[in-house]
Amino acid sequence: MQAENVVHFFWPEISNTVSIVALVVALMIFVFGAFSGVRANKVRIVFAVCLSTVIGWFAMPLAVKAATALHIVDTKSGVVILVTAMMFFVAAVATSIYEIITVTLPDIGMSPRK
Repeated sequence: MQAENVVHFFWPEISNTVSIVALVVALMIFVFGAFSGVRANKVRIVFAVCLSTVIGWFAMPLAVKAATALHIVDTKSGVVILVTAMMFFVAAVATSIYEIITVTLPDIGMSPRK
């Protein structure tokens, strides 16, 4: 397998305070989730996150090729747009996988009985 050129990573400068607030909000969401349905569905959540991450990891080279062909990654803001689009893609896939596992499969009778 031959390695390809990697896009140089760039992210806009963001205040440390904003980054700390975002991290604290994320941790609060994890803590609140631990006391709600996360404990009951932890295997499903971990599966959805891991599978969507793998899908995103394998889809990223194609996204980079498409962005390069469209000259999106020629600028620093284009790299930010590409990475943001991939983060959105992985989050949407994870949400969809979790929805399929928790809602759709039991509705059609394909979920394992407890």
